[in-house]
Amino acid sequence: MKGKINLKTIIVIVIIVLVVILGVLGVNTVKTLMSGAAGGAQPNNMTAVSAESGNSATVTWSSDKEILGIVEYGTNPASLILRVEETTASMSHNVNLSNLRANVVYYYRVRVGDEIFDNSGVPYTFKTKGAEVTPTVAKPSVSTPSTPLVSTPSAKPSSTVLLPTILTPSPATSGAKVNCNKTTDYNKDKIINSLDYITCIKNGGIASVAIPTPSTAGAIVDCAKPGDYNKDGFTNSLDRIKCLQDKK
Repeated sequence: MKGKINLKTIIVIVIIVLVVILGVLGVNTVKTLMSGAAGGAQPNNMTAVSAESGNSATVTWSSDKEILGIVEYGTNPASLILRVEETTASMSHNVNLSNLRANVVYYYRVRVGDEIFDNSGVPYTFKTKGAEVTPTVAKPSVSTPSTPLVSTPSAKPSSTVLLPTILTPSPATSGAKVNCNKTTDYNKDKIINSLDYITCIKNGGIASVAIPTPSTAGAIVDCAKPGDYNKDGFTNSLDRIKCLQDKK
C-alpha cells in the first residue's frame, strides 16, 4: 500500500513537471511567434538612403515572413539610443528616420523581439547628405568710448626779459660809443644779468674801455673828450665831471 502511494506521488510529480515545461515552452513559442523572431525574421537587402536635405533617411529591408521590426540608431555605435518601431507587420519594411544632422555618419541595427540583427556584430552605417550648418552666435557689439580731448597746457612763458638793443655806430677811434651787450659785467658784481645791460644804457652806451689819460705835463685838457679822469678804469660821465672839477 505504501509502495502504491509512492508511485502515485511520483506520477503526479512527473505530470506537474511536464505541465510546467509545456507551459513555459508554450509561452516562449507564443512570444516568438508574436515578435517574429522565429525563422524568416532575418533581414534581407538592408539599405539606408539619406534625403537630399540631410535631415532624414529611410531604412529598408525585407523578411521571409511578416514581422514587426524596430530600427535602433545613433551617432555612436556603442550607444544606439534612438529608435523607430514599425506599426504594421510586413515582409517589406520601410522605416523613416527623422531629425538627423546633415553630413554625419549614423549607425543602426534592426531588432525583432529580443533578437538583434546587425552586420555580423557591427552596426550598419550610412552618412547623411548636405553640409552641416554650424549656428553662428552673434557677438554683442561693444561700443568703445571715445577718448576725451585733453587740452595740453601751453609752455610756460619764458622768464627772460628782452631788453631793447641800442644801436650805436661801431667805434672808429678809442672812446667811441658801442652797442651794450648782455655778456659783459658792466656793474662789476661778478654776475652777468639784466642789471649789467641797464647799467650800460644808463652810462650812455659807452664801452668800458680804459683810455689812457694825457701824459704830457702841463697840456691843456679838453674835458669834452672822453678819458678816465677819475682813474677808476672806466670811461663814463663821471670822468667828465671829475675833469671839470679839476680844471676849476
